[in-house]
Amino acid sequence: MVIRIILLLAWAIAPLSWAYSSLTASVDTNPVRMGHAFVLNVVADDELASDALDTSALLSDFDLLRNNISRSTQIINFNARKETRWQLLLVPKRTGTLLIPALEAGGVSTQAITLSVVERDAQAPQASPVFLRATLSDDEVWLGQPVDYQVKLYLAAELQRGSLTEPSLEGAAIAQMGQDSNTTEVIDGHRYRVIERHYLITPQQVGEFQIQGSDFSGDILRAGRSNDLFSRSLSKPVQVMGQALPLRVKAPPASFTAPWLVANAVVLSEEWTPQQDQVRVGEPLTRIISLTAVGTSEAALPNLDIHYPEGLKSYPDKGERSDQVRNREVVARLQQSTALVASQAGTYTLPEVRIAWWNAKMNRQEWATLPARTLTVQPAENQPVIAPQSQVQRQDFPRQSEGNPWFYSTWLLAVALIGALLWGNRRGGAASPPETSSRPSVMSQPTANGFERAIANDDLNGALQTLPARLEGIRGPSPTLVQVRRLFPELAPELDRLMSQSFGPRPGTADLSVLAAQVSRIKQETEKEHRGLPTLNPR
Repeated sequence: MVIRIILLLAWAIAPLSWAYSSLTASVDTNPVRMGHAFVLNVVADDELASDALDTSALLSDFDLLRNNISRSTQIINFNARKETRWQLLLVPKRTGTLLIPALEAGGVSTQAITLSVVERDAQAPQASPVFLRATLSDDEVWLGQPVDYQVKLYLAAELQRGSLTEPSLEGAAIAQMGQDSNTTEVIDGHRYRVIERHYLITPQQVGEFQIQGSDFSGDILRAGRSNDLFSRSLSKPVQVMGQALPLRVKAPPASFTAPWLVANAVVLSEEWTPQQDQVRVGEPLTRIISLTAVGTSEAALPNLDIHYPEGLKSYPDKGERSDQVRNREVVARLQQSTALVASQAGTYTLPEVRIAWWNAKMNRQEWATLPARTLTVQPAENQPVIAPQSQVQRQDFPRQSEGNPWFYSTWLLAVALIGALLWGNRRGGAASPPETSSRPSVMSQPTANGFERAIANDDLNGALQTLPARLEGIRGPSPTLVQVRRLFPELAPELDRLMSQSFGPRPGTADLSVLAAQVSRIKQETEKEHRGLPTLNPR
């Protein structure tokens, strides 16, 4: 019982016997490289408020990046010791000899510290555990020409956490290329872990610029063990500011009048499916044109605007753009797929494709070309040769000379025959219903079932394949879709839309309701015409 009372009295008396009397300051490194941060530790031997330390005197020569505050209490041999620690992360604003002024907290001040700040690449007495190196692939480029920004982070200590920011340039597109690489290097007898990263910077403005480099912020583990009872200060905050790099961006030359494309190499190529130069009417061909450029981004590639000759229907797909990094150089690609369907037999000449570009290495304008190509289209299989309508009329009704006496005789006989028919109709009353013709229906039941089944199943290809047979004989023979377009011009717009989906590079689900309604309307009009014909032998 007596021992417990003594311990309680010791605990009560110990805090009263201690008072705040000391405020010390120290830096973790001296000298300091320009662009590198250092840690200023300020320790008070009492528990003080967080804002007790006035840091405003530091801001004239330093940038304050971080201010970590911690408090602790230790009891040794019944003696209580309290402590408040400020850990300030500072970056000097200039080189030379700088003075860290005395700082005040709770009426007690620190001593002033003289700090030496050397150039970024200067040799310091003690190797820095963390530093950055950045380079540009070119310091002078054309407008829109990408430049490779390479940054290396050197670490001689174990990294607890960290982040590396991307460089910045106003009016430029910046994107990271690939993944980070990890290697090791030995510098001045010290082994460093090296993290390498690449950024692609594409300037979009002309002029003289400064690229603000990547910054590193993190914490590294201190070497050895801490003497602190609470194991503090095992990690050390680190901040390294990236160095600014100059970049000159040139305007396109006045002699270049085409859409601006600057690269190191540009190639045009094409693929055909199927690979043949002769096709038949109605058979689809797929043409894939690829535009590949080395040393530029996919956004800089121009659209491919190709005009095909009349009689050759074209159904272009949306161009696909992509970027790849090969040997630290960007390779951009644009692929344009187009389905081609000939509506008439003959020989078609596809025009030459030319893309103007500026060779950044040779400093001159060049052309990427695809030569003109000849495509032969044969008539569709089993397609009959139909004489023009004007020829048919001349064959059925040959022109008569007005001076021929048979011309007037023929007209008199025709008028007499019409009068006799009218007189017979009046005496016989209403005409009897027309007799059923022995001619087979123009729309056979199996074909109709196949077309209707394709419509019900949303089978686009099946509907297009059975449509010619479905309309066979209504206005003449229709063995192919091309002949259907000629005999039924009202179906042409809808067939163009459906064929685009059927033959295009990306077929999709088609709405067949419009085609079904149009075919049904044609069928109803045809049946109505047949019902309205009077018999040739009235009773």
